[in-house]
Amino acid sequence: MHFTLPARPCFSAACRIIILISISLGSSYADEPSGEPIQMEAYSVTGSADSDSLQAPASRSGTKSDTPFLDVPQTVDVVGRNVFSLEGARSLEDVLSNVAGVSPSVGDGQRDQVYIRGFVATYDEYVDGVRDSEMYFRDLSNIEQVEVLKGPSAALYGRGSSGGLINRITRKPSDTPSGDISVTAGSWGDGRSEIDATGPLGSSPLTYRFDGAAETSGGFRDEYFLQRLHLSPSLAWTPSRDARLLVQLDGLTDRRLDDLGVPALVGMPGSGFPGTAPDVPISAYYGSPDGRQADYVLAQVFSATATYDQAIAHDLSLHAVTRVEHYALDRNNVLPTGVFLPEGGVFDGDLSDVWVARSDRHILRHENDLFEQLEVSWEGAAAGVAHRVLLGTELARQTANTNSLQYADAPVSLVDPVLTRRPADEAPSSHTFNAVAASTCGIYLQDQVTLAAQWKLLVGARADYFSVDQNGRIAPYTALSNTSRKASPRVGLVWEASRHFSVYASASRSFQPAADGLSIAVTSAALAPQETQSVEVGVKASLASDRLTATASVFDLERDISETNPLSGALTNAGLQRSRGIEVSTSGRLSRAWNVTAAYTLLGARIVDGGLDAAGVDLNGRRPGLVPRSGASLFTTYALTGRFGIGAGAEAMGQRFTSNDDFVSIPGYATFAALAYFRAGRWEARLRLDNLADKRYIDTAGEGTDATGQTVMPGAPRHVSATVMLRF
Repeated sequence: MHFTLPARPCFSAACRIIILISISLGSSYADEPSGEPIQMEAYSVTGSADSDSLQAPASRSGTKSDTPFLDVPQTVDVVGRNVFSLEGARSLEDVLSNVAGVSPSVGDGQRDQVYIRGFVATYDEYVDGVRDSEMYFRDLSNIEQVEVLKGPSAALYGRGSSGGLINRITRKPSDTPSGDISVTAGSWGDGRSEIDATGPLGSSPLTYRFDGAAETSGGFRDEYFLQRLHLSPSLAWTPSRDARLLVQLDGLTDRRLDDLGVPALVGMPGSGFPGTAPDVPISAYYGSPDGRQADYVLAQVFSATATYDQAIAHDLSLHAVTRVEHYALDRNNVLPTGVFLPEGGVFDGDLSDVWVARSDRHILRHENDLFEQLEVSWEGAAAGVAHRVLLGTELARQTANTNSLQYADAPVSLVDPVLTRRPADEAPSSHTFNAVAASTCGIYLQDQVTLAAQWKLLVGARADYFSVDQNGRIAPYTALSNTSRKASPRVGLVWEASRHFSVYASASRSFQPAADGLSIAVTSAALAPQETQSVEVGVKASLASDRLTATASVFDLERDISETNPLSGALTNAGLQRSRGIEVSTSGRLSRAWNVTAAYTLLGARIVDGGLDAAGVDLNGRRPGLVPRSGASLFTTYALTGRFGIGAGAEAMGQRFTSNDDFVSIPGYATFAALAYFRAGRWEARLRLDNLADKRYIDTAGEGTDATGQTVMPGAPRHVSATVMLRF
């Protein structure tokens, strides 16, 4: 099958207006510096005097301004490069294992996907505050820190964000020359090389940065492979101290096995299946006999971003962003869709009697996105109190073509599978081919008010228009549309008890449209957006002479969920899911030599009113899939000498169910890791050992939403990796 690609996105009228404003403002102020220093958006610079500290860096995501950590009435967890590079993280999931209230998902084997505070965050990905919701695995080579905003954040960012959103902050050009090259090798034949270089271009007002990575890897799963190339150059032009233009390019090619794991022993009530993972080798694979050629997912993502910052006056500044992105997906995989007994009857515990049903799926998707943001910030006094006001607009246009074919594939034995490929001339069991166009228009206003020396008030709201049109390109040529018009308010109050301690309370609301993923089903076309209500109370502290920060929060989230009418199949937002919990996190220095970052969550998530699922199971009172009751993480390092240090990490995840019907249980687990590093001048060497005890466990779950079929993904066994880095 071939696509007729949509036309490349072009600059809209709003984008041209932004550029004209930027040029005019730049020419007006380039030779006319203001009388006072202007606070512009900070650039991340590595290699600070305290670069060994694991303390979370400062974050702008919670308010889109330089608000002190203690004054943000929301939980914002930040994982800096100083943490995830030492941990040997190679995926966003690795980074987010440090964050309380986050649990992983297989994500169909094609994308980063996690749950935050009990709600799936599939489309809640951002990069430098701009939506990045395409379905792929992100690379970390150009990332300075990852920030997780907990709870609804639609008042600033728009649709989505029930449990939270993830904002990746990129590395920016610096006027201080620096760089490094690193090579990593591991025990599964995995290898990765990275480069980072930044500095000025001669004596001109130009600075550059170049980040890149190349990776090839095997794995513990049969047929597994990974091939990845990521290049990210950027250039900053600073004609005056009050103006800056940043241009960033980014290209990623990622090809890997599309692996959904091992089929769980699950069936309808009375089948006898126990709802557990089968006792088969963790390497067992049930796809194609040649995964590299037939079971791969290939993602290609290319983007260009222009960011302009202008200090208009000492109390007024402009921030404009235009981002274009092209995403191409080529996904092919044979996946397990359920287990059964060929002779019928009830399962008696003999795995040799069990067979695995399979399906063959092929998806081609091309997507073009254009995002434009324009923000104006003002700081001053009015009505006798200090204000920090942010006024912003966001426009977006997204188009996509998706061609999906599915085939029935021959079943195989669970215990001793003989993998086969379907005949090349077999007709598909289903075929869909849709073209989608989505438009976003949002306007938001936020005011941070200093009521008194110890009292800070934050109020904000955003109004959104989001419209999606979907047209079938094959018979019956179905045309569907879904439009949302929603307002998302937010209010927060902070009492700064001292310079090192604050107490806050906040309330907010967000919405998630039925077409959030740029796809509409016939049953959901008329579905109204699902709303989330949130209340959060917490404390924040800056300890040990500001070398250690800590946050503790209590929250309550309620979100509409859809229910299926068992007679008509129609969806309504009559259901309700509730998440209540406690989160605690801390990071920084305990002493000059000892650093630590730790997090813990206790989460009570329930489907208060869920109706029946597609298999007719009553979901009322059940726990949502892939949401644990508790989770914890710890990473610590200790400098034994000026050159040599050691570290250790631990991750614990409580018991979970794979889906909302609670039929398949994933036992809780705890894993441990160890690290040693040696530094000599510009050289650094690291040795890391993951899953020290070689513990067998289930990491997460994959395809399937009910008793008709689910998969589980085994956790990785013991793994050794070594890294050598040269700084220059």
